[in-house]
Amino acid sequence: MKQRNFWMRNAALLLTLAAMSLLAVPAKAAGPTRVVTDMVGRRLTVPVNVHRVLGMSPMGTILVYTIDPTALIGWNHEITPGERALLVNSARNLPVVGGWFGKDNTGNIEKIMAAHPDVLISMGDPMGEAQAERVQAQTHIPVYVIKGGFGNLPEAYRRAGELLHREQRANMLAADVQHTIDEIKQKVSRIPQQQRRRYYYAEGPKGLETEPGGTMHVESLDFAGGMNVAAGVAEQKGYGHSPVSLEQILGWNPDIIITGYDHTSWPGEFYSSVWKDSRWQPVKAVRNHAVFETPQYPFCWIDRPPSANRIIGIKWLANLFYPELFHYDMRRETRDFYEKFYQVKLTEQQLNDILAYAVPRPGAKR
Repeated sequence: MKQRNFWMRNAALLLTLAAMSLLAVPAKAAGPTRVVTDMVGRRLTVPVNVHRVLGMSPMGTILVYTIDPTALIGWNHEITPGERALLVNSARNLPVVGGWFGKDNTGNIEKIMAAHPDVLISMGDPMGEAQAERVQAQTHIPVYVIKGGFGNLPEAYRRAGELLHREQRANMLAADVQHTIDEIKQKVSRIPQQQRRRYYYAEGPKGLETEPGGTMHVESLDFAGGMNVAAGVAEQKGYGHSPVSLEQILGWNPDIIITGYDHTSWPGEFYSSVWKDSRWQPVKAVRNHAVFETPQYPFCWIDRPPSANRIIGIKWLANLFYPELFHYDMRRETRDFYEKFYQVKLTEQQLNDILAYAVPRPGAKR
């Protein structure tokens, strides 16, 4: 079913690619080339020096951005003012070329080809190799496939660093990612299931949408040791944002509520209203002031996209779920992560803004 839905979502893209193939001519190498192998074992011929890269989705785009933002030639979506403020100068005014898979399949093939990328990065594509082969055959642009998921992220950095000839920086980031993953995994593994913190991931303006268990949208929360009270709800067309009722939430009575990326306001409408909405007051998380807004600039700490931005997110979540085990100083961790991964030195005001709704409120029980 998911595979059928995927092809239906991408029908317009595939028809456009087919049309473009009638005009496409294999690109002539502009210089010396080399052969690389992507993360699914495909051998690709790419320029010796890769200077122009485009991600087919935000997952790959953000990975490349953290390694070398000057290599990016475009974004997959419009950049908001809040996001732009925390980007390096070279990336703030890049054109928007859309994405090539997912719910908002807005990629413009002509615009992408006209931009002359050296390589396209496919990361987290549910069709993986098949989609990469199809796009590559139609555009004559090499498509480098990178596996998504936490477990693959250190290797993704190393391989992308090799592709971009930025091995030293990429290996440094890979080591940092591996250390964080190992540390959190090791501590969480010692927590008995019956002692895990029960969370509700609130999405939508009313907080009545969420993510079921086992999806990439809650991978961060689960990895940090949380127990998803909505694990059994039906997935909404593969995209998440599954509707639930307030009655269900009252029955689940979660220990902690994490609000998702609002995309329209900050703090989001639900976070702003839940404290004074009498219908939510019986929920344990609300009574204990344990509702937290996910930091979202320049990239959301939990999800959408589920890329390298989640590494700071799992530290934040582990701290919230288990303050008795994790003692991260989130101001220091945030400052260090942004400087190391995003190459941005945060001001005190920026740091205050990022963490404003992500830390315990007065009266919170921990």
